[in-house]
Amino acid sequence: MKVIELINPSKILRVYCYTPISKPLNGSIPRSNTSHFLRLCPVEYTYKNGKEEKIAKTETYLIKGIRGAVRHQVMKLCHSHGLEVCHTSDKETDKHGNQLLPKGFHLIGSCKNTDECIIHQVFGSKRSTSLISVYADPITSINHATARISQNLQNVQIATEHRMVQSYDGNSIQDFGERYFSGEFYFEIDVTQCEKSQLGMLIEAIMNLHKLGGGFNSGYGHIRIQKFQLLYRSIARNPEWDGDGFIVKETVKEKVRKKEVLTSLKSWKEYLKESSKCN
Repeated sequence: MKVIELINPSKILRVYCYTPISKPLNGSIPRSNTSHFLRLCPVEYTYKNGKEEKIAKTETYLIKGIRGAVRHQVMKLCHSHGLEVCHTSDKETDKHGNQLLPKGFHLIGSCKNTDECIIHQVFGSKRSTSLISVYADPITSINHATARISQNLQNVQIATEHRMVQSYDGNSIQDFGERYFSGEFYFEIDVTQCEKSQLGMLIEAIMNLHKLGGGFNSGYGHIRIQKFQLLYRSIARNPEWDGDGFIVKETVKEKVRKKEVLTSLKSWKEYLKESSKCN
């Protein structure tokens, strides 16, 4: 059977991180006072109990907010270089007249038909498609050292922090819980459509990324970037008959592009120099 290979490989920025404790929460569990992650479907895995092999299920969750965290770091980076770029808000003031738009920013998407800023080029807005997509494999928490999982999952520590809001005479009268995760994880950004200066901007922002989820000022949501790679990824797919239908077998090939990282950072610096001349 002929292998079907994708002609155009994708360009992937893979980022490896560590967090001591992060809370990218999705909301409260129904009929509960505990905030939780976005829950996905359970996944089966096998593990050994002595000589016996057993099957178990594990809950899986989505790490929310990675794209938003990257975007805010890019905004901060551009602002530090004196670039006026899109803010996340499409309103200058709220209903009470409070200013929503900080100095050095313009309303999101307002630059589209004039002098489009680099953030809008990359991240887009409601009516403009983004050049990038952000993805992370779901997280789970499995304690079995012999576990074998068929799906792509990231194994981290997941637990609940119970917090007391009010107490009387040593007894809690109002409390709540928040789920958190701790450990090493990674995410990917598809940068296939990015120009070199745009990629360089993303790389510099990623190197300085340090925040994910809520409660940062209380000590939560700190992340440390351990390593990143720029990968050229090609995928070959081969249909294999199993007696009832065709199973699609995938072969993934990846090449690390060291030189392009350096040339992209150089191109980003050149972009900044040209922008400063225009200002």
